Amino acid sequence: MTRLTARRPLAVTAAVGLVAGLLALAPVSPATALANPLLGDGSVYSADPATLVVDDTLYVYAGRDEAGPTTNDFIMNEWQSFSTTDVEGGQWEHHPALMRPEQVFSWATPGRAYAGQVVQGADERFYWYVPVHEAGSSSADPFGIGIAVSDTPSGPWTDYVGGPIVSQKILGNNAHNIDPTVYVADDGRVWMYWGSFSRLFGVELASDMKTLIGTPTEIRSGVDGFFEAAWLFARKGTYYLAYAANTAGPDSWCTPAVYHACIAYSTAPTPMGPWTSQGRVLAPVSSTTSHPAITEFKGEWYMAYHTADAVGGNHFRRSVAVDEVEWDDSVTPARMKPVVTTPIRDDDATPSANVAPWATASASNQPIPTQYWIAALNDGIVRPNPLPPDMWGSYSADRPASQWIQYDWSEPVRIDRSSIQFWNDAQPGSGDGVAAPASWSLQYWDQGRWNDVQNPSGYPTTTRQLHEVTFTPVTTTRLRAVMNAAPGTAAPVKYSALAVEEWSVDTVAAAGYDPASTRTLVGEAPVLPDTVALVYGADRVAAPVKWDAVDPAAYAEAGTFTVAGTAQGYAAGRVSATVTVVGADDSPDTAAPEIGIELRGPKGAGDWYVGPVTVRATATDDRDVRSRISVGIDGGALTETADVRRVDTVVSADGSHTVIARAKDAAGNVSSDATAAFRIDATAPKATARLDAAARSVSATATDAGSGLSGLEYAVDAPTTWKPLTGAVAAPDLEQHVVYVRATDAAGNVSTPTATTIPRSPDAPMTGNVARYATATASSASGWAPVGNANDGSTATNWGTWPRVGEQWVQLAWERPVRLDRAGVLFARDAADTADAGLIPPRSWVLQYRDAAGAWKDVDTADAYGRSADEVNEVSFTPVETTALRTLMQSWGAQEGQGSAGIREFEAWAAEAPALAIEASASTRMIAGRAYVVATAKNTADVAVDLVFTSAYGTKTVTGVQPGKAVSASFSSRQSSVPAGTVTVSARATVDGAPVTGIVEAPYAALK
Repeated sequence: MTRLTARRPLAVTAAVGLVAGLLALAPVSPATALANPLLGDGSVYSADPATLVVDDTLYVYAGRDEAGPTTNDFIMNEWQSFSTTDVEGGQWEHHPALMRPEQVFSWATPGRAYAGQVVQGADERFYWYVPVHEAGSSSADPFGIGIAVSDTPSGPWTDYVGGPIVSQKILGNNAHNIDPTVYVADDGRVWMYWGSFSRLFGVELASDMKTLIGTPTEIRSGVDGFFEAAWLFARKGTYYLAYAANTAGPDSWCTPAVYHACIAYSTAPTPMGPWTSQGRVLAPVSSTTSHPAITEFKGEWYMAYHTADAVGGNHFRRSVAVDEVEWDDSVTPARMKPVVTTPIRDDDATPSANVAPWATASASNQPIPTQYWIAALNDGIVRPNPLPPDMWGSYSADRPASQWIQYDWSEPVRIDRSSIQFWNDAQPGSGDGVAAPASWSLQYWDQGRWNDVQNPSGYPTTTRQLHEVTFTPVTTTRLRAVMNAAPGTAAPVKYSALAVEEWSVDTVAAAGYDPASTRTLVGEAPVLPDTVALVYGADRVAAPVKWDAVDPAAYAEAGTFTVAGTAQGYAAGRVSATVTVVGADDSPDTAAPEIGIELRGPKGAGDWYVGPVTVRATATDDRDVRSRISVGIDGGALTETADVRRVDTVVSADGSHTVIARAKDAAGNVSSDATAAFRIDATAPKATARLDAAARSVSATATDAGSGLSGLEYAVDAPTTWKPLTGAVAAPDLEQHVVYVRATDAAGNVSTPTATTIPRSPDAPMTGNVARYATATASSASGWAPVGNANDGSTATNWGTWPRVGEQWVQLAWERPVRLDRAGVLFARDAADTADAGLIPPRSWVLQYRDAAGAWKDVDTADAYGRSADEVNEVSFTPVETTALRTLMQSWGAQEGQGSAGIREFEAWAAEAPALAIEASASTRMIAGRAYVVATAKNTADVAVDLVFTSAYGTKTVTGVQPGKAVSASFSSRQSSVPAGTVTVSARATVDGAPVTGIVEAPYAALK
């Protein structure tokens, strides 16, 4: 046994208040953590606690987590326990390796030693109800609940039944039959609950502790948000059912993220209900799972639960903690007060240049999808095996081309660097999953608009590592990381989602700070300054401060004392404030106080604010430290707050607002009124884009209900270089392009960019690898490996047929004939030939093309057909003109699952054709106040050609242009001026039965 000794009393009756939006909670160092976790050095991890009181000893039984630091699975092979006779003293004995499933239950497999509970029966023996895997089970879920018995709380344990008492086979259900909780009532009756994945069952057991009485009942009401980990107990005639709940959402009473659980509870007059939900008793902890055990011991009530707070802990390396449960007996049934976890995770007082923990985080995809947690951006935690709540992410059905995350500070910060860590589960090019961004940039808010930081050191996009970007220092209250999502290669273009594990922002090192000061009356706690001034040469930047608690003895009599604190972004050390304590003045007070109003919030363009405004009314008086301040908003009644120095009122609604404030001192003197007016527009405009397929152009409109539209902008192919949008945006050439559009309002809000794809023109030349222009089909495809992966331009994804074998094919089809002379296949492999399983390159394969009659024919080649999964197996052949090409494969395996075909990438190369010779020129002219673009082309080839003129203002075709002849095409801009541009002229003809092309670009000057 290992004796664990803590150095602090466990009982805590009130939480320490935190300053909202300032400091993130600091992870408690296990070296200084006192009683929690019970075993916190990382030598052994423990989870799923269950409590038992025997005489003067409290036992906590738990599973043992044995997962590696990067393993995202529950590796649990045995159970253990802890015991104490003095919870408040924090002394626990560890009883390791009490029981393993396969050693006690001959019918069980090793592992999966999940949550169980020990109870003492009427015969004074101890019964351990545990979920284990049943060996040889034919059920979809092999979990069953077995019972071990012992004469002592610590064993040895033996199988009490010889098989499970609950399982899918026994009950005929399809539930996850785990997490049993058992309660032995004072009258000797025995009750058991169990269940997971939002299904809860209850039943009475016979006095033999193993026989089910009647059919189990599935509890469907009164247990709001139930997920798993039920715990049944009674107090003063009321039955309580605590459990892990998972009702998630931005306004959830339980948790904002679906992967996290809170502990909720319900009450009932009988052990089988009816149950009434009573809400949350324990907020989400540092591990995604949560599991309660609630017990009375020596007149006090305690909850055992688990966290990830031990050394090296994570979601699958959890450790048990115990804290006090307090009751509110003024209501019936008695209410459990929210459990205050210890040690209290207070603000980190360590000076740091990182100001991200002081910021309020937001994102373009709010409300954030419930699998993610925006608070993870600046929590200071980067896990080796993160789960979705450990990051901000944007994966959803709607994945726009661009996303942003943002920090807002209550006071300006002077910053010159930022670090970010991206996360991914897919590769760029797939158009799905979460991938690294295609590009990203940092922007800061200044003078009512977003501006790119200057001289960035670079914007790396790789994932799973922290990237620091330095830039020219700026002073701002807002910073954004704007991320452009990775597009897929197939049309229409789709985008991968984005995710960020951690985002820090560092300040420029200040030369020092100006010490702050304040005064107070004898016996009155001082109101310490909100900020200290950081020194940057001749400039001063106000930095919020988290001050240490003040001992009342310090202001018990007149004099001075200093208080230390931690300032936002000041890494050089702690800061201080001098407090002057003065005695009361008994002379008459006839002077009225003064009242001032300060508007604090994100300033937009002009006199607009683009976010909530904090109206700060501050009173000063020559005598009193505090005054009575009254504030009224928008003509409403004035609300008085007694004995304060200032009042903050937050106004968040869009529109125009007015505020009035006045102050009254202790003698009744009233200040003059102070007034202020301001306008808020925190709502971005909405831009709508429309594709004109015939003209191959995109037009856009926008609306804004607040400050009004300021303008529209567009960018082509990447949302990086923006230009004013004054008309339709035409594709610059015949290839596929993506046009991004965004709108800005008068206040400076910018809409999320829309992305519209202009498809590739049917007149575009078919050159190079034309597989990307084809539609892929296949003989079959695994659900997770669709055929579109075969020609998506990415070798990170693949098409596959597992477990199917036999003859398989992948076909590329084009909308018009193409002339091919080369193709290649990169096969997928995840097993050696000798494994005879998984994906193995086919035994043989052949390339076939579809002829004019629609028949498939082998290509004419002398090349060998390779089987490599490391490089493209290329085959050259006599040129063919076709609308389809396929690879016909004979799978490696003879039977299902024995080596199926898979392709990482299928390429098809157009045969090079002699280019047609043409000459072209273009110019601009003004006709009747309209600007025109005129292009002329001459056929210098020796065959008749069709000429296609493509400009920013449309496309025109002239057919049958004879050798030596010239033709012209005119395009109206419908405007009085045109910018400089280019007209593309392409020629098409058929020579010896094969298509040949030519192309030339004719530039023209701007006409203004």
